[in-house]
Amino acid sequence: MINGHGDDRYLFNYNIVADFSSNVYYESWAAGLQQHLTDCLYKIRNYPEANAQRLQTALAEWHALTPAQVLVTNGATEAFYLVAHAYRRKSATIIIPAFAEYEDACRANDLQIDYLHWDDLRPDTVFQTDIVFFGNPNNPTGAILFPSTIQQLLKHNPLTMFVVDEAYVDFTVDVISMIPSLNQYPNLIIIKSLTKTYSIPGLRLGYMLSSEAIINNILPYKMPWSVNALAIEAGLFITEHRQEMILPAADLAWDTLHLIGALNHIGNISITKTHTNFFLCQTNKGTAAELKQFLLQTSGLLIRDASNFRSLTPQHFRIATQRKEHNILLVNSIRAWMENC
Repeated sequence: MINGHGDDRYLFNYNIVADFSSNVYYESWAAGLQQHLTDCLYKIRNYPEANAQRLQTALAEWHALTPAQVLVTNGATEAFYLVAHAYRRKSATIIIPAFAEYEDACRANDLQIDYLHWDDLRPDTVFQTDIVFFGNPNNPTGAILFPSTIQQLLKHNPLTMFVVDEAYVDFTVDVISMIPSLNQYPNLIIIKSLTKTYSIPGLRLGYMLSSEAIINNILPYKMPWSVNALAIEAGLFITEHRQEMILPAADLAWDTLHLIGALNHIGNISITKTHTNFFLCQTNKGTAAELKQFLLQTSGLLIRDASNFRSLTPQHFRIATQRKEHNILLVNSIRAWMENC
């Protein structure tokens, strides 16, 4: 899906005061990272490493894995397409609502697709498809599965490959990453993203973790040089300085709780329980598209119209918590819309 994601400000001729549509951390780590990338600009004169080998090694050390268990990609999205390509013309189940690129990657590679709603997923669910895609935390709801539940799913479905998208794992205070369990389960692929936590979506940087055998099966479908030189340098900087760049998940959770409370106080909005800094809303007046346009025109605020998520409606929208002053502005602007809708 080329269009229809968050942060679509390029489609509108408005000055964006605050972007609630993107789940990327609203602060920037630019102080050190930007200077590092400036110092590395000369590297664009040469081809990058064909498979981002230095970053592959650094990420393996970070996660206590071998380099052969890591595949660096051009954002998490490339990883989804690589997995789907490796399973071309087979079958997949997508736990919905979900990030649209799981489905798009499967359709592009002629997979037969089944859908299961998140609320209907159980630890003992048995799947009949070759692979299963879901986010943990889930996008757009912020719901989570604990490792014990995922472990049960893996055990009950030994012939099904589970693709767990951990792009937002740093945005929850819950300990849910499956990386410590990776070597115990041969049917597990974990997709990670560095763009959300470290506020570098424009660089496109993600990676895949799995067994050496699975990575070797997927590697032939990857283009050489898909990760550019500056993205590699950003990844190396992040791995080296990761202890200094820890996301303040508890603070984000607190601010999110207050924002949800203020929105609930307005009325005519239903909010899905979340474990992250972003959450799914449903307006009982008008549509999300109408609300989005009103916020852009009157306040320069951008929200995510979530109507194009499978299983959602034209009334659904997603919000990611921003700075406190912007959260207040959002609440006041939505209240004004509700009063005049």
